[in-house]
Amino acid sequence: MNLSPLVFPCRLKMEEPSSSDKTADADRVLKALAEYGYPDIDISLPLLRRLPEELRKNRFSVTLVIGRQGDGLKVLDIGREKIFGLAIDIGSTNIECSIFDLVSGTKLDETGMENPQVIFGNDVLTRVQRSMTGDFGLLTNALLDGLSELIAKICGGNNVSSEDIFAVTIAGNTIMSHFFLGLEVNNIPISPYIPAVSSAVFTSGRETGLAVNGNALVYVFPNAGSYVGGDIISGLISSGVYNEEEPVLFIDVGTNVEITLGCRDWIMVGAGAAGPALEGGVAGIGKKAEAGTISRVRIDSRTGEIQMDVISGEEPKGICGSGLIDLISEMYSADIIDRSGRFVSSGDNIIEKDGVKAYLLHRSGQEELYLTEAEIKNFLLSKAAMFSFLYVFVRAVGLTFRDIKKVFVAGALGCGINPESAINIGMLPDMPRERFIPVGNSSLKGAEMVLLNRDLLCDVENMTRKITYREMNEDAELMNILQGAMFIPHTEPEMLKG
Repeated sequence: MNLSPLVFPCRLKMEEPSSSDKTADADRVLKALAEYGYPDIDISLPLLRRLPEELRKNRFSVTLVIGRQGDGLKVLDIGREKIFGLAIDIGSTNIECSIFDLVSGTKLDETGMENPQVIFGNDVLTRVQRSMTGDFGLLTNALLDGLSELIAKICGGNNVSSEDIFAVTIAGNTIMSHFFLGLEVNNIPISPYIPAVSSAVFTSGRETGLAVNGNALVYVFPNAGSYVGGDIISGLISSGVYNEEEPVLFIDVGTNVEITLGCRDWIMVGAGAAGPALEGGVAGIGKKAEAGTISRVRIDSRTGEIQMDVISGEEPKGICGSGLIDLISEMYSADIIDRSGRFVSSGDNIIEKDGVKAYLLHRSGQEELYLTEAEIKNFLLSKAAMFSFLYVFVRAVGLTFRDIKKVFVAGALGCGINPESAINIGMLPDMPRERFIPVGNSSLKGAEMVLLNRDLLCDVENMTRKITYREMNEDAELMNILQGAMFIPHTEPEMLKG
């Protein structure tokens, strides 16, 4: 890997002043930096005040901490040898953070937490509505407090001083990025859907209030529209979509589904509400992928026996997105539900809860994990919306699924999903399985890549210029496709063919 981090040390050894060389201290440093290949570097007044003492303390041998700022460079600190950086993915549901030694490029750790804003609403639109009623400050403070807690946790666990954190890359959807920056969010969900800023933001630890060095460089990824944010831009960087010669798909499913179609010459992005099924939004037993969560389900069509994979092998407490997709697919294949999601069989696992039919997945003492017919219907609505978005999106540029050679799958959908199950129920197109490439949390990976390679900032900028944003919720064809997609796998199976 080419290590060229956003923030890096530069060790200088200069001739000491003499009667024949009376160059001012700052000019001496700038001249030495220019000889290193770093001309026109900014040194702030607070650092200029420290410079004379630091130079003479070490006989004009000094280490500078230098950071990328927009198109230029600036000195962030003097005399510090330890330099660390953070990559952060601010998701609507969860926040993930990794820490790196920027001198060696070594990844030290990765951790996460639930987004503390969930107390104001599970989805971003509910939070925006709270913001509109006067709770904007509460929402931004909750997010910042959560980030500070997460930073303290990852620094403490790795014996790193927060004062040694000099670079932070932030990737999040448009609304999350706005909340982080303290920017107005009220206009984002209202036509014509205008964010306060779309371009990348370079700021500092001091200006953001993050619990890092006050001079730390903080980079926030740009967004491509109200509902296609920096997390998608970061994911496109990590997956390399923008370098592909032929059109490829990039699908990120979290609270919403975001779709990208393109190659090195052009990129189109769009988004819509189709993701809650994969984040616990439609099923009472829905959980994020953590210890005690069911991630795989198999049902013997002859005996009805259920086999489950549970993360960490613990007692099941819920089911994550990949497990739920498996469950619906297996129930359909075993003739437990029909194409519309209704129960068509009876047996020990078909129970009644509060007057409605349900499928019993697991029982332990008084605790039961079950899925109702209504929850299955809600899931099918989400899967229908997702497939319809894909179908309309690909058709919009005159292509078919057969023309797509790769499908990068990110977010909740890309963390261990079984493509066979998703294809069986019509959530994904019926394409050769090797074309599906899971990329997990591509948003965090992209933030890590930019943290370690500042040259990628140019790639981000060039790529965003090629992006066309398509507003999916206003597409007239969408509702027609949606109706057929609400059945398993679809009322017109030919639409699924890739």
